[in-house]
Amino acid sequence: MLPSAHAHAMQVEREVLGKVSPTAERRDAIQRTVRSLLETVRKEADARDLGLEVMLVGSVAKDTYLNDPDIDVFVLFPELISRNKLEKTGLDIGRRTLTKVEERYAEHPYIHGEWEGLEVDLVPCYHIKDPQCLRSAVDRTPFHTRYVQSHLGEGQKGEVRLLKRFAKGVGVYGAEARVQGFSGYLLEILVMKYGSFRAVLEHASEWKKGVTLGLEEDQGKRFQDPLVFYDPVDRGRNVASALSANSFALFIHAAREYLKAPSERFFFPSPREPLSVEDIRKAVAERGTGMVVVELDRPDLIDDNLYPQARKSLDGLAALLASYDFTVLDKTFHIGDRIRFVIELRSLTLPRAARHNGPPAWIDNASSFLEKWKGAGLSEPFLENGHWSVMVRREHTGPKSLIEAKFSSAGPGSDLRDLKGLRVETGEMAISERNRSALSLLLDKRKNWEV
Repeated sequence: MLPSAHAHAMQVEREVLGKVSPTAERRDAIQRTVRSLLETVRKEADARDLGLEVMLVGSVAKDTYLNDPDIDVFVLFPELISRNKLEKTGLDIGRRTLTKVEERYAEHPYIHGEWEGLEVDLVPCYHIKDPQCLRSAVDRTPFHTRYVQSHLGEGQKGEVRLLKRFAKGVGVYGAEARVQGFSGYLLEILVMKYGSFRAVLEHASEWKKGVTLGLEEDQGKRFQDPLVFYDPVDRGRNVASALSANSFALFIHAAREYLKAPSERFFFPSPREPLSVEDIRKAVAERGTGMVVVELDRPDLIDDNLYPQARKSLDGLAALLASYDFTVLDKTFHIGDRIRFVIELRSLTLPRAARHNGPPAWIDNASSFLEKWKGAGLSEPFLENGHWSVMVRREHTGPKSLIEAKFSSAGPGSDLRDLKGLRVETGEMAISERNRSALSLLLDKRKNWEV
């Protein structure tokens, strides 16, 4: 980076850090809220007389939070307590403590709610002594919190805030299934690894798929993920296991673009509005392709269960169309009030005739092929390079009838398999106000900082 660009980057980062760091007043208010919350949770926990401990975890405990943090509170149970009692008691403590409660599910249920205006996750877990002896994945979280508290330098907390805001602005912040991006913990240990926000970007700009990182020398088992970062508290785990190839690649691209031209737009992108129906219609006409929108009712599932099923369903839908000779050019899905799958096809129509290839003429069952297709196809059987072929009548010449007939057997997600509310629109019928957001997701390829 040239000296002038370096100075500009420093100015951008100072201004961003000023915006994302909590003020002294905000920090005091959050600490008061946390103290009152922990006091109340501890009273509820002590009343159970089970030897429970209460621990603040996550970004507030590590002082790496942005302006409006969620508060993560864990209730630690002795290992001898049954899983059923842990879940029941943990949920009851959450319901008695928080307002606007909602039961959510990770590896086991927990309570999401509010306390004095801040969102709170109250999670039961086991109080284990060794992260190699986990009873559930969330048992590892207290170890993560303590590790960051003891290893992250005071001066690096601002660097973590910058990196978190950058990942959020780019669109790759969060390990949840909806994003498949970088967890807060992964970003924290990346700063520990490289020292600063900009050093992370400089190294990331040179990453290749399969890059392997760690904070310790001895790393342990091998992984096949796009990015591998060995967990310093559990070396048999890849902290970046949730990161998709696309999110990995987007982060690399964003790092390179930022280093070339630093801008606050990487941290605070402009809101992205759906394209107008008229702009969608013009774009599709210019491409000369065919759009298919498949709608389903949205099942009552949390995002971490719904999004993997939607991706699986989209892949199954694309494979179904390809198996019937439709050429899939692009695909995506949008989850709002309903689930919408968008598939862009080279063409919405196929000829009535399809070629069906048979066996070579010299094998014994060649006669059965001839008997089956003699007078039954759109041509008589013919030879090419010694093999029989015949032109047959295609079962489906358009995607709508094919999807309506076959989608349920194309491997949709388990909770989408009954295809409740199935609606298939193609061509001009698909280009409508109701489908704007879904179609825009496919057609508008600008990166967040380019909007």
